[in-house]
Amino acid sequence: MAKTPGPYGLLARFVLAHRPAVAVVLVVVVVVSIVLGIPPRVNPDLLSLLPPDQPTVQALTKLNESEGGVSLITLAFDADDPEQLGPWLDAVTADLQALDRVEYAIHEVDPELTRQLGLLQLEAGELAELNVRLKGALALGPALNPFVTQRLMAMGPLTERIQQLADAPDLLAGSDGTGRILVRPDGSANDQPFAIAVMDDVDGVLAAHAQPGIRTAWIGGAYRHNVEDFRGIQSDLLWTSFTSLALVLAVIVLAFRSWRGTVLVFVPLLSANAIVLALVWLTMDSLNTYTSFGTAVLIGLGIDFAVHLVGRYREYRAAGLDLQPAIERAWDRTGPPCMTAALTSAAGFLALAAAEFQGFAQLGYLLAMGLMICLLMMLVVLPLLIPIFDASPPQPLGVASDSGKPSRSTYRLAPAALSIAVIITGVVGMRTIPKLEWEYDFSELRRDGLSYAQLSETERALARDSYTPMIVDLPSADALAKTQARVQAAVDAGKLPHIGRVISIRSVLPDDQDARVAQLRELVTQIDHPNLRYLPRPLTEKLLPLKGQAIEPHTVDDLPLPVRDLLGARRPDQHRLLLVPTGNMWDLREAAALEAEVDTVLEPGTVAGNYVTMGSLYRVINRDMPLVGGLAILMVFVLTAIDLRRAHWVFAAMGTLLAGLVWASWAVHSVGVKLSIMNIVGVPILVGIGVDVVIHLLHRLRDEGPGGVRRALRTTGVAASLSTLTTVASFASLTVAGNRGVRSMGLLVVFGLIAVFTASAILLPLAWAAGWRVTGRAPGSTGTPGPAPRRRSFPSLEEETEELDDSQDDELL
Repeated sequence: MAKTPGPYGLLARFVLAHRPAVAVVLVVVVVVSIVLGIPPRVNPDLLSLLPPDQPTVQALTKLNESEGGVSLITLAFDADDPEQLGPWLDAVTADLQALDRVEYAIHEVDPELTRQLGLLQLEAGELAELNVRLKGALALGPALNPFVTQRLMAMGPLTERIQQLADAPDLLAGSDGTGRILVRPDGSANDQPFAIAVMDDVDGVLAAHAQPGIRTAWIGGAYRHNVEDFRGIQSDLLWTSFTSLALVLAVIVLAFRSWRGTVLVFVPLLSANAIVLALVWLTMDSLNTYTSFGTAVLIGLGIDFAVHLVGRYREYRAAGLDLQPAIERAWDRTGPPCMTAALTSAAGFLALAAAEFQGFAQLGYLLAMGLMICLLMMLVVLPLLIPIFDASPPQPLGVASDSGKPSRSTYRLAPAALSIAVIITGVVGMRTIPKLEWEYDFSELRRDGLSYAQLSETERALARDSYTPMIVDLPSADALAKTQARVQAAVDAGKLPHIGRVISIRSVLPDDQDARVAQLRELVTQIDHPNLRYLPRPLTEKLLPLKGQAIEPHTVDDLPLPVRDLLGARRPDQHRLLLVPTGNMWDLREAAALEAEVDTVLEPGTVAGNYVTMGSLYRVINRDMPLVGGLAILMVFVLTAIDLRRAHWVFAAMGTLLAGLVWASWAVHSVGVKLSIMNIVGVPILVGIGVDVVIHLLHRLRDEGPGGVRRALRTTGVAASLSTLTTVASFASLTVAGNRGVRSMGLLVVFGLIAVFTASAILLPLAWAAGWRVTGRAPGSTGTPGPAPRRRSFPSLEEETEELDDSQDDELL
C-alpha cells in the first residue's frame, strides 16, 4: 500500500494538483516584484553604513543636516602658456558661478586684499624688532658700522617673508603653480541625484571651454568620488549580473543537455531574484557598494537547489517511476538536505548581520533572505514546469554504475590516506594562514587608475590639496582662540602628524591686528627714508615691495562670501576651526591614526569630517570581523548538529569544512589576493556555501551505506560538482567589475570555493571509507557483498528510513 509522502512530497503533490491557481498567484507576485524592484536604487555612500551611535558619525550627520556638509569641488588646471591660464579661469569661473546648483565658484581673491591679508600674517613682535633695528641703522646713515649691519641682516628671513607675502598673486593658487577653481554646490554630496546633476553641469562647462594647451590636472572632492562610485556600481551591477547569468546558463546547458531543462531551472531562479529586489526596495530602500553584487551571487547560489532536486527526480525517472511519484520522492529525499544547506548557508550569511558596519549587515540579510526565497521558488515552481519541460528527461545528471555488481572494496588504504591528508592540511594551515596579507588602502579597491599609489606625485599633491577639512564648531570667539592655540601647539610639537594646517578666521584676521597694522605702517614710512640707500642691497630689495602700501585693518565683512565660507566665518555667530588633514587619507590606517590624534586634543564627537569618520570605519570593521567569522562557524555548527544529530557525522562535516577553509587560504594566498574591507565578507560566505557540498554529500553517503561511496560520488557528487560550478561561475562574474574590491571578492570566493569543494570531495569520502574500514563495515572485509549500485525498486520513504536507521545504529566514522 502506498504510503503518504513527507512534507516536501506533500508540497509537490499540492502544487501538481492546483497548477493553474498556483501559477496565477506566482505570476502576479513576480510582476509586482518587477515593477517595485527593477531597476534597483543604488546608494554608494559608504559613511551612511556606519553605526549611527559613533561620535564621529553623529557629528558628521549633524553637519550634513544643518548645511549639507562643507564639501567642495576642487578643479586644478595647468597650461603650456601661463599667460593664457588667467583669462581662461575667469571665463570658466563665471560660467560655473552661473549654474543653478552652484552657490559660488572662485579662483582668485582681489590681489590687493590678498596682499593686505598676507602681510597681516607677520607677528607684531617680529615687526617691532625689525622696526627698531631698521630705525637705528637708518639713523647712522653713512656711518653704518658692521655690527649694526650684522644685527639687521639677522632679520633676513623675516624680510624674505615680507617680500613673498607682499608679492602674493593669489590666495587660492596651488602650491605647484596650478590654477584652481573652488566650487561650492548648494546641495549635499550625499544626495545622489543632486551630486550627479552638479557634476554633469561642471563637466559641461569644462567641455564648452576646452582649449588646446590647457589641461585639467585634477578634479577632487566628495561630489566627484560619490558620482564615480555610483556610476561604477550601476555598471558593475549590470555587467556582473549579465555575466553571471551567461556563465551559469552555459554550465546548465552543458549539464542538462537540453534547452528545456535550462528553461526549467532558470524560470524559478529569475523569478526569485525579482522578488528579492522588490524586498530590497521594501526593507532597505537601495543597494550599496556591498549589496550591489548580491543578485549576481544569488544566481549561482539559488540554482544549486534546482540541480539537486531535478537531478534526483531524473534518477527516479530513469529507474522507472512515473512523473508524479518521481517528483514527490525526489522532493522528500532531496528537500531536507536542500533545506539544511539553505539554512546553514543563510546562517553563515546572517552572521554578517551581527556587524555594526551596515554594509556587512545588509549584505548578510540580502543573501540569507535571497537564498531562502530561491529555495522556496524552486520547491514550488519546479513541479509546475517539470510536466511541461522535463516530463521525459533524456538521462540523469549523474553517471551511476549500471553493472549491477555489488561493491567488494575493503577500503584498505582509506585510514592511511585520511591520516596523510589531515597532516598535509595542518602543515598547509600553519604555513599559509600567517602569510595572508591585508589591504587597508581604500583607494586600492576602487576602479583602476584611481588609487593613491597609481597617482603621480603631482596628482597626489593635488589630491591632498583637495581634502575636505574637518570642522570643529565652537560656542564663542574666545573658545575658538583657545582651541586653535592648543591644537596649533600640538601640531608644532609634532603630536598631530596627520594634520597639515589649522585654519580659522583668526588665521587671516589675527586678534592683535591693530598692533600688526601699526608696525607695518611704521615699516612703510621707514622705507621712504633717504638713508635707505646705505643699507645692504639684499635687504632693501626684500623691503621695497612695501613701498607705497596703504596698510589698513580689516573686518570679516571686508572678505567676500566664498573666503568667509572657506574660513568658517560665513555667519557672525559662526566660530569654526578647520583642520586640514595630510597624508593618504584613503588608507584606513592613516584615517584611524588621524582620529586617534584628534581625540587627544579635542573631545570625541566634536570633530566632523569624512576622513576622521573613516577612522571609525576602521575600528568598527576590526571589531566586527572576528565576531562575524566566529559567529558564522558557530551558527553553521549548530544547524549542522540539529540536522545530522550524531556526533561523528557532525564532526565529519565541520572537520571537512574547516579543512576546506585551510586549503582555501592557501589558494587565495597563491593567487595573490589580499584580504580587505570589501572581500573579507567572502569568508563567512565561504563558510555558508562550503557547507552545502558537505551536507549534500554526507546525506547521500549516509543513504547509500557501506560500499556506496562510488555511487554517492557519481550521483550526488556530480550534482554537487555542478552546483559548485554554477556558484563559481556566479562569483567569477564579479571579476568583470570595475571596482577592484568587488573583483577581489570574486577571486577570493572562486578559488576559495574550488579549494573547499576539492577538500570536501576528497576528505569526506575518505573519512567515511576509513570509518567503515576501522569498524569492519567495509563490504569486502566481511565476506558479504555490499549493496547493489542502483536500487531497482523504490520502497516508501518510511521503509527507506527504517532500513537506514537499522544500518546506521552500527555505523561509526
